[in-house]
Amino acid sequence: MDYLSKAEQARIRLLDKKREREEQGRFIAEGIKVCKELLGSALTIQYAVIPDDAKEHALELADEFEQAGIEVCLAGPAAFERMCDAHSPQDMFCIAELPALQDGIPSTFLALENINDPGNLGTIMRTADWFGMQSIILGGNCADPFGPKALRSAMGSTFRMTIHIKDQLSPFLESWKKAFSDREILGLLVDGKQSLQDLNTLPKHWGMIMGSESHGLSDSTQKHITLPLKIEGIGAAESLNVGIATGISLYHCLTMIKKQ
Repeated sequence: MDYLSKAEQARIRLLDKKREREEQGRFIAEGIKVCKELLGSALTIQYAVIPDDAKEHALELADEFEQAGIEVCLAGPAAFERMCDAHSPQDMFCIAELPALQDGIPSTFLALENINDPGNLGTIMRTADWFGMQSIILGGNCADPFGPKALRSAMGSTFRMTIHIKDQLSPFLESWKKAFSDREILGLLVDGKQSLQDLNTLPKHWGMIMGSESHGLSDSTQKHITLPLKIEGIGAAESLNVGIATGISLYHCLTMIKKQ
């Protein structure tokens, strides 16, 4: 194993910024779990990095990378920490190429608008992956799914998702509605006309839209919703975290579909 050059270390330290990730065409994936998930994905890994005092579990995973023909590089412990975003980084990170932007019309989807907290975004992607929702549409001012915090929160689910990134959701939703005659677009709204708990059927083609807790969904997005829903509560809390609300909604819809 060779040591990373100082010039390459400097380039890696810039990958915490979205603009730099786009310019370099690559991202940093930190942590043993995330790196292992990345190794099993279809994404292109340039190389992995471990500190020269790495523990056994990192060394074992490094062997797996080398057996797969992927270079593993070394860095001193202090240099390794400076390249990582996490305060207490695990003993491996990978540098991988950003995937090509996705297009097309999925039969089902989860759309997010203005979810700008990377922890929330990663949690939602992990939840969607758990429930088998494979297509996710990010519109407006969403956090970058390939940012370090979002990747750590998603715990590898990002690499299994088909991700569409749109400046605005409205054009995508318009095209999606034209593609299918038998379809519904669900939207979670504070003043939704129907309770999610009362929803008992869905067509083959459907999508769900979630907005930020502070601003909700934009007017241009709301006009495409065919099923405005709300989650009924019995306590005094003002609102649900968007990640929790997404999990509740996906669980209800997907378990309901199994019973249809």
